[in-house]
Amino acid sequence: MRVDQVAVDLYQDEQGRRRQIIRGLRKRLLLPIRDFNYYVDRLTAVQNGFGDRIAIGEARDVRDVPHPLGIDGERHYHYRIADSTGLVIPTLPEPIRVYQVEVRPRSDDVPAFVGSVYLDARTGALARMVFSFTPASYLDSRVDRVDVRLEHRGWEGGLWLPYRQVVEVRREMPELDLPVGSVIRATLRVADYEFDPELPPGFFRLGPLERVAYGQADSTVYEGGLMDRMAEEGLSPVSLDRIEAEARRVVRDRVASGLPRLRLHTNSFSHLLRANRAEGVRVGVGATFSPVPALRLNGQAGYGIGGGMGSANLRGRWMSADASATASLALYAAEFRDMGPRPGASGAINTLSTLLRNLDYTDPYFATGARVSLNRAIGPAASIEIAAAFEEHRGAASAWSAPWGPESPARPLRAVEEGVYAGVRGSARQRWGGLRSWSGELELTGTAGRWEGGGNGSLAARMEGRIASEDLARHARVALETGAAWGAMPPQLLYLLGGRGTLPGHAYRAYAGDRYFLARAEGAFRIVPGRLTGRLLGGAGAVGGSAPAVQEDWGAPASGLRGYVGGGVALVHDILRIDGAWGFPDGAVEFIFSIDPRLRPFL
Repeated sequence: MRVDQVAVDLYQDEQGRRRQIIRGLRKRLLLPIRDFNYYVDRLTAVQNGFGDRIAIGEARDVRDVPHPLGIDGERHYHYRIADSTGLVIPTLPEPIRVYQVEVRPRSDDVPAFVGSVYLDARTGALARMVFSFTPASYLDSRVDRVDVRLEHRGWEGGLWLPYRQVVEVRREMPELDLPVGSVIRATLRVADYEFDPELPPGFFRLGPLERVAYGQADSTVYEGGLMDRMAEEGLSPVSLDRIEAEARRVVRDRVASGLPRLRLHTNSFSHLLRANRAEGVRVGVGATFSPVPALRLNGQAGYGIGGGMGSANLRGRWMSADASATASLALYAAEFRDMGPRPGASGAINTLSTLLRNLDYTDPYFATGARVSLNRAIGPAASIEIAAAFEEHRGAASAWSAPWGPESPARPLRAVEEGVYAGVRGSARQRWGGLRSWSGELELTGTAGRWEGGGNGSLAARMEGRIASEDLARHARVALETGAAWGAMPPQLLYLLGGRGTLPGHAYRAYAGDRYFLARAEGAFRIVPGRLTGRLLGGAGAVGGSAPAVQEDWGAPASGLRGYVGGGVALVHDILRIDGAWGFPDGAVEFIFSIDPRLRPFL
């Protein structure tokens, strides 16, 4: 949401006195947030390995944690040499041997260090530290986890001096387990050292820190552009690989979280409150519990006031010690499903549309059953998933209408074939790029199953490419997807195209079949930073195959090739989007209000 850049000079003399001078500070908002000031240690470097007692966040996040190399470290920790490596420094005649020493607290119930220190075998000097803390260390109830990485580099005469540091603080609401939180990651790199500089008399008596206000520094004090390091940190808009990888790690390391193990829970805000034709206004509640670090349980229940129907689910997720594999079991009753292949609107937009206009962008049905799955990461950029499900499908009993909207829903409920489905699903995903300004992704999915005694299957593929300028002033995305189904496939598992979400400018989900193709592209260019962005969009798609029951019951024939072109604007850091699209050859002009896709999973 916000990117800051700091340029700072570090000084230290032979007596151990230290001083830091912040030469420049500047920032840029990517999404609107309340302005705030960082703790000083987010903007400065640790020059002494923290000393005997470790504090983070001006001692408001973590305070008074015994350092494992401090004077009383042995009283608090167990130590184990886990590995060693040889480092070659050009100015030294032979390699330096560095030992990795794992540090574990003698008690998890007190403030303590958890991680590793790396020591020069010859001198005992600190070369590196990678660590977090026990839950008892966190003073702020909102803190989920604090991670620290200090890296030193060998300089003249074998001196180990600060080279790179990363301090990351994750916070969430302690009362409610939502799929959102805040992360502050401060990364500082020391570019070079000058030894024995001439300093004015009394230099170190002027105080340990001097700083400037934001935006006052000459830009020449910065080595690079404000956004240059985004891709290196895994935060580029075209690639969030590192965030996803670290999300897996955070789940694995829940034992070190400062948050309660039992909390209220929801997958998205729509699970708390939503409205549609099948359920009416639905309210829900949920809870999550982690009895052991590797296992997480969550359950949710809700009731649709308009449809007079309850629903519930219980899910368990186990993660391997290295976070590369995840196994899940889900039990669900009357789980809400939407026909596909992709949603027409976010949950929040659909709720507002249903309540105010009686226009529901979902085609609902309900599933009751069980599902097991196994997800395995293959390196940093690929993964496979295998899942099996046994479930019963049924449709909605009647269509609910908002009493303050139009008299009847704008779209009737589509008939659903009721029965039992059993099947397996496999998928594989591969990513490329992920640094600087481009990335690509390919996903392949296949299913095989039985529906009411008959066999069926499907194959689908999705490719997506993203590119952005380094200053994020321009970016573009192209997506291609296709799928085919065969056998005894119920109509609710076939493909629907038309209107927002797939082919704007055409009637909403007016075309159906057992195979489809969809290509979409969009580009954006900044007009007024943070306030106004121009947008261009276009695409084409088709639905084919024999689906006579669908064509007769739904009035949704195969489409032939249909396309659209359009444009629009995005407001408030690209969050709110207003687009217009013209469908051809026989479509119309459609105006679409939507939310940034990055936020839709939470809505």
